Amino acid sequence: MQSILHAIQPVRHISLKTWREDFEMDLVDNNPAHRVLRSGDTWVLLFRSGVLCFLGAGPALQARVIAKVQAQFTPITDPRAEELAIRIGERDSVGRDGVTLKSLDEEHILLVALRLAQSLALELHEEAVEALLETTLNLLSEVTRTGRLPGRRGGHLRFLASTSATRTEILSRLAVLDNPDIVWETPGLELLSRELSADLELTSRFRALDEKLDAIHEGLEVMIVASRHHRETILEWIIIILISVEALIMLIGK
Repeated sequence: MQSILHAIQPVRHISLKTWREDFEMDLVDNNPAHRVLRSGDTWVLLFRSGVLCFLGAGPALQARVIAKVQAQFTPITDPRAEELAIRIGERDSVGRDGVTLKSLDEEHILLVALRLAQSLALELHEEAVEALLETTLNLLSEVTRTGRLPGRRGGHLRFLASTSATRTEILSRLAVLDNPDIVWETPGLELLSRELSADLELTSRFRALDEKLDAIHEGLEVMIVASRHHRETILEWIIIILISVEALIMLIGK
């Protein structure tokens, strides 16, 4: 028997701590990081990263959940989606054609859904970091050409804040490098967790993002120095002009 785990990211994040919606399903697990809902063989999992996962859920239920989430939180214009085939077998394993699980219990479903949700959320951040990196390169090219940072200081501060917020969001909401609590609480899940992480390339993708954010941070430091130097140069010229004007006034007065 094969099931398909569907994952979609319709919003940037979900505040599970304050939003209590259960879509008239049984609440299996609930904490600030994820919420697991079940009705018979139908599973709905919500993650604070903004990703929703569905197993055994029909199109009508999926559409209803997505619509409610988008009405409550900041929607994404072009939602990303992934799916993963799940089969029942003698042992837990990850292959090219999907995942084989010994059991479709809460722990196994949550672990697989979590790793798929992390992969999908990383994709959104990868695009955001690429855009930040491109902007940084353009600004550095302008600094190299003119010796000063173009634009207004407020825009530079917003760009700096955006970069810091992206890094904080990746670290706090995704926790890619950390094993979820269920891995330590459920014997035998650690190997499956590692195999899922390797198959989805979560660690390598996270580290690539971190390196790009480091490069952006270094670029920002260069731009801040350039901006400070430009302001100091302007101040020096203002002082020189004021002294010259004062000297001219004194000469005229004589």
